[in-house]
Amino acid sequence: MPFYHASNIGGLKKIFPLSESKNKDDNDKVAYFTTVRLCALSYLRDMDVNHVTIGVAADGVLECLEFFHDQIRTMYQGRSGYLYTCENNGNITAAQSASIYSSKVPIDVAKVEYIDDVYDHIMKEIAGGSVRFISYESLTEEEKQEHTVGMKNFILERNLLTANSAQSRFWAKYYPEAWKMAKAENLDSVVK
Repeated sequence: MPFYHASNIGGLKKIFPLSESKNKDDNDKVAYFTTVRLCALSYLRDMDVNHVTIGVAADGVLECLEFFHDQIRTMYQGRSGYLYTCENNGNITAAQSASIYSSKVPIDVAKVEYIDDVYDHIMKEIAGGSVRFISYESLTEEEKQEHTVGMKNFILERNLLTANSAQSRFWAKYYPEAWKMAKAENLDSVVK
């Protein structure tokens, strides 16, 4: 079974454990992998924004979910990067969620594929029928409101209102209703 790792950096011969472990009991650095090509492609994104809505849903189905109009095109069209394929040498183990794996040691690269336009590749995966695609337009008003509240909470938890960063500008631009709600809630808590 192939394990994929995506990177904006080309020419890698090994995938090194450079990421923080998502396991709270583990302080070691890890390298992350997935057995799902589309999940790997979703990591070829703007790392300053660091926002992903592609993954394995609770029912085990691969899902691509948009939280704003034309999100997949906005985030991935024109982006390029490298998709690395690695074989498990016994050091890649299951991580915190379905189809996500990690290694605490460097893993040799078996193959590399240059991805010239991530959006095109994601749309081919979606067209192939192996993924459930949920466009923003197909959400009910109730679902949109639930997502907006979740985005508002994210904005507040990450202190994005006071940050001057690519991530805060992204959220202000693409989640304006959530941004407005966060500002109102933040102001309300300051007044109290």
